[in-house]
Parts: sequence; C-alpha cells; structure tokens
Amino acid sequence: METITRDQILEALAQDRFLLFGQPKWTLGKNTCNTYEVFIDLMIAEDQRQVPAQAFIPVIEADEELTMRFGAWFLEKAFTSGARLMKDLGMDLNISINILGFQANRPEFVERVVELIARSGIRHDHVQFELSEAQPLDATGIANLCRLHDEYNIKLVLGNFGTGYSTVDLLRHVPFDMLELSKAFTAEITESERALKVTLAVLQMAQVLDITVCAKGIESAEQLELLEEAGFYKAQGYLIGRPMPLDELAAFVRKYAA
Repeated sequence: METITRDQILEALAQDRFLLFGQPKWTLGKNTCNTYEVFIDLMIAEDQRQVPAQAFIPVIEADEELTMRFGAWFLEKAFTSGARLMKDLGMDLNISINILGFQANRPEFVERVVELIARSGIRHDHVQFELSEAQPLDATGIANLCRLHDEYNIKLVLGNFGTGYSTVDLLRHVPFDMLELSKAFTAEITESERALKVTLAVLQMAQVLDITVCAKGIESAEQLELLEEAGFYKAQGYLIGRPMPLDELAAFVRKYAA
C-alpha cells in the first residue's frame, strides 16, 4: 500500500479533500441506533484516486504538528456535519468523535472544544470523545479530559482497549464512560474459549468500574448473540453497518433510531 507524504496531507487539508464517514453503534438488547462514530475514511488524491485511511493516518499520528492541524480541521468538520445531520433527521444523536493524545494535551483544548460545540448547537451530553490508542496522554491531557467530563458533561470513550496506549492504567486517572473492546479481542470469541474468557473478564472489570463496553469488529450473528447474552451494551462492526457517507447514515438512523 502506498504511503501518503506529510506535504500531500497538508495539501489535501487546504483543499478539503478528506471525506467524513459515519459508522453506527448498535444498542444491544434494544436493537436500535442512536449513536454514531465519525471519522475520516478516505482522502481524494490530486488525480482523484480514493486513498484509504491506512495510508495516511499513521503519518498523522507520528507527527505532533500534523496531528494538531489535521485534528483542528477534523473537529470542526465533525461538529458542523453532526449538527447538519441532526437537523436533517429532526432528532438528537450521540456523536462519537475520535481525538488523539497530542490534541488533548494542549492547554487550549477545552476552550476550543467548548467553542466548537457552542457554534454547532449540539448538546454537550450528546458528545462523546473517543481517545485513540495511538498517542500518550500527559498530565495536561488528563486534566483536560477530566474537565470536559466533569464540567461539561461530555462522555469519554477509551478506544481500542488493550492496544497501544489504551491501557488499564488510564482507567485510574480518567473517568471514562465507555470502553471500546478492539476487534483483536472479539474476532475469535466464537472459536476460542480463552478469547471469550478474556473478553468476558474485560467486561466484568468495566462493570465493577461502572463503565459500559462497546465491542468492535462484529462480523457475524454468532458473535453478536454471544456478546448480547454476556451483557455488552454497544456493538459496532460490518454486520451492523459499514462506515458510510453521512447521507447513507441518515437513512440507516431513520430506520433504526428509537
């Protein structure tokens, strides 16, 4: 797979050539969808080729300055597109927005987020920030997330738990509302008893901490049934809905919202 350069990413940002996608998060037990995750899934190259996220996201994650520039662009687009989607649907949704540690670590992060939310008109309690596993949090980042949670009622999600910087240690310092179990955990639960036991152990730990759990990477009805019986709260994966343009997501939500 080709790797996109830093200069190509900056040029694409300047020309608005990144495409936002949304993926539904399914509420188990109710079989409804009132939450979606928004992220960048494609970049349009100069020759109009569609470049997948795997080719440019690692470049962004490895560069603090690039993270800040891309993250600022993405946050604004996520809020404005979310407000437009909710207006078109005539209903409130929970929007889960991916953030990186380098963003959260900046002293001005809270004020910038509050400004963007106010401008969009989205209610604070409908915003979830999903912390990526790709970058570490420092003391300022931890304080910023705690402030967003405690003062502004913004929900916090620990993304792809068990990979990268997404570790148990963070649970001691940050009041996460939800933990996302990565596909690495859920992929083998129907074939490996040990994989299932580890997955259930993570769920039990989260329940003790009053944290709900979303299982990612669900691709079969058997996986979904196992997780629902175990007590998982949310699920996400191709079985439920692939990442899709926001107009397609609107049609999905109209069908399954409650």
